[in-house]
Amino acid sequence: SESLGGLVTSRPSRSPESGSPAQISRIALDIGTTNICLGLWGEADSRRLAARRGPDPQSNFGADVLTRLQAAHDPAVAQYLAGAVESAVAEVLRWVAKSEGLTFSAYPTILAVGNTAMLHLLQASHGGLLEPEAWAGPAAWPSERRVCWQLGAGREVAVNLVKPLGGFVGSDLIAAVLAAGLREGQSPALLIDFGTNTEIALWDGTCFWVTSAAGGPAFEASGMACAVPADAGAIFRVRAGSPLGFEVMGDGQPKGVCGSGLVDWIACLCRAGVLSSRGNLLPGHDAGALSLDGEKSGILLSKRDIDIFQRGKAAIAAGVQLLARRAGVACRDLRRIVTTGMFGRSLDVRNAQAIGLLPSIALERVEPYDNLALAGCELLLLSGQGEDEALRERARLVNLAQCEDFEEMFMQGLFLTPMEVET
Repeated sequence: SESLGGLVTSRPSRSPESGSPAQISRIALDIGTTNICLGLWGEADSRRLAARRGPDPQSNFGADVLTRLQAAHDPAVAQYLAGAVESAVAEVLRWVAKSEGLTFSAYPTILAVGNTAMLHLLQASHGGLLEPEAWAGPAAWPSERRVCWQLGAGREVAVNLVKPLGGFVGSDLIAAVLAAGLREGQSPALLIDFGTNTEIALWDGTCFWVTSAAGGPAFEASGMACAVPADAGAIFRVRAGSPLGFEVMGDGQPKGVCGSGLVDWIACLCRAGVLSSRGNLLPGHDAGALSLDGEKSGILLSKRDIDIFQRGKAAIAAGVQLLARRAGVACRDLRRIVTTGMFGRSLDVRNAQAIGLLPSIALERVEPYDNLALAGCELLLLSGQGEDEALRERARLVNLAQCEDFEEMFMQGLFLTPMEVET
């Protein structure tokens, strides 16, 4: 099971036979731009001992990867960024062990996935930064794919990094594709890992077409006045009405809106004739900001927030359509669409399709998940690496910045209308 922002235990932390504390010997990490997720496993257990998700402390130096990479050209900042993740993980591990009565093996096996920039920043203090342009091919990634962390008691533990595909397409996408079994079912199949750096994979039955798009802050609750992470107090579902109805995670007082709630809110406003397909407020509505519930909660949606959402949506829609063109696939022919990221299972597929965030296919073909990247990292951790290499051999990386038709697709994606289905 998964829990938003909290600890998850899938079995008693003490062995019923021996009464001794369970020992953590294997750790999976998904290092995202906004959040870090951990899965803790024993040596021979087939079930997870515990899981944890928390904010990436690197966000103090920027919500997006490019801002952090620019800051990291200062060696002191690079050292700090790498150390901040190490310290955060070590602190969480100590807290989990203490609160759950777990122990650690002397040298646990640790495997990490993440987008290219996050993994590269971990290695920044080991040999300097690569310029983003050098990431176009996988060969640019350093041959040494591990870092050493101090995780307490004077122990230096190796953290193995699963190699990114190239560009801004990281190993978190590889892990998500594995966890979703994207190549095992009917093709063509699409996977979108929503986030500040959104990664997309299209399986055409022969190879994977992959790319990344600047999803921006709209999908991970940064840089927007109304946005909060998908955690307790977040509005994750919005329903049509006057005023609009909504549901809050944890059933407490609302603090703001997370990604899935934002999709619902904008879709409801479009249906109600408050927003035009261009994202503009129609006559008769306040040009300042829109209230969710008659200003009772104080949660407002500004025109700037809508613009940020439209740009992120347009970049993702363009990425999907350009992959489909390269693969010679019509979006309407997709047999599966798998979504993952902080949207989790809360994403309303109808609303996402209505405003062009997802291709318009039958609802039963769309599968929303929470965190497939961590699940895929755990698969690699438990079964041994190797499956990721098979995926690499079939991957075709598409750099959107080099696509002549990207601008056309991006401008089309700004409209809050269903996505075009033709290639």
